[in-house]
Amino acid sequence: MPSAFYDKLIQDLQISRKIAYKVPKNSCNTVVQELKIKAYIFLSHAAIEEYLEKIVLDVAEKAIKEFISTEKITRALVGLISSGLIGRIDEDGISKKIKREPFEDIGLFATTAFGRFKSVVSNNHGIRVTDQERLLLPIGVDPSLEDPVTMAIIDSFGLKRGNIAHEFKITKKHTLSEISGDLKTIECGLLNFDLACLRTLS
Repeated sequence: MPSAFYDKLIQDLQISRKIAYKVPKNSCNTVVQELKIKAYIFLSHAAIEEYLEKIVLDVAEKAIKEFISTEKITRALVGLISSGLIGRIDEDGISKKIKREPFEDIGLFATTAFGRFKSVVSNNHGIRVTDQERLLLPIGVDPSLEDPVTMAIIDSFGLKRGNIAHEFKITKKHTLSEISGDLKTIECGLLNFDLACLRTLS
């Protein structure tokens, strides 16, 4: 079963498609139709970005709660601790304190790592490959191994949004059929990511 966050994503994408009402499937014949397609890309991108940010935070938080209540070490917790350790080394270098700290109090170290991870998520601004890795790797999901095709098409969709965001007039006109096709593929692929995220808690 997919997560509630995935179900909400599907609903959000359906709602965002309403902006393209009465736009022909295979062409944009007016400026208004072009603007509607651009808005469709923006809204859908925002929904995907929000989904990724919410699912990873939820999984990370549940992993910590699971450890505190049962001392069960999940894959998500290992990912979180590893990313926290890498973050600390990047900031302070390797010290005796860092070598001991995770083992002295795993729960406390994981909670601290979660605080750092929340900051990473709050500063996220996209769905490109680097964004996907920044969000998913710290909970033990590698998008390049889980579903490289989905990783690539999400990256491509992020590029489309970026091209529109940074230049009002773009040379390539996108069609409703093209964007809807992209999003259908992304929906199916994100289900794989969703289930992978949930598996990290088992």
